[in-house]
Amino acid sequence: MNCKDVRENLIELLAEASPVAGHRADPAVAEHVRQCPACAQELESLRKTMALLDEWKVPEPSPYFLTRLGAHVREEQGKAPERSGIFGWLRRPAMALSLATVLVAGGLVYRLTVGTPPIVDQGPGTPVADLQALDKNHDVLVNTDLIDELSGGPSDDVAEE
Repeated sequence: MNCKDVRENLIELLAEASPVAGHRADPAVAEHVRQCPACAQELESLRKTMALLDEWKVPEPSPYFLTRLGAHVREEQGKAPERSGIFGWLRRPAMALSLATVLVAGGLVYRLTVGTPPIVDQGPGTPVADLQALDKNHDVLVNTDLIDELSGGPSDDVAEE
C-alpha cells in the first residue's frame, strides 16, 4: 500500500481504537502505519485533534443574543409578504392557475369559432406560385441531367472537348 491510500483510511483506523467502534479497519493499513513514520505521525496528529475536540465545550450564547434573535424573528414574521411589480400576484398559485385556465379556454373558444383561415389557391403570377414553379423546374433539370449522365449522353455540368 502507498501512503496516499493509507491516509484515506486513517479515520477508520482511528475509529477502531475508540470504545464505540463497530467495525475493524483493514489490517494492511495498520501494518503500513507501523512501518511508515510519516503515516504514524499523521495518525498521532489525528488522535491529538480528536482528543482536543472531546475536551472542547461549546460556549452558551449570551441572554442578550437570544433576546435580539427573538426580536428579529418577531420582526420578520410581522412583515407583510412583498408583492413587487405589476405581476406580483402571479406568485400566488391559485391566481396563476386561474389565469392559465382562462388563457387555455380562450384559445379553445377562439380556435373553434374563428378557426384557421382557408388556404387560398395561389394563381400564376403571384410570388409564391412563381417560387413553387421555379422549384419544380429545378427538380426537372436535375433529373434530366442525371438521366443524361446515366445513359452516357452529354451533360450540362461537364464541358465537352
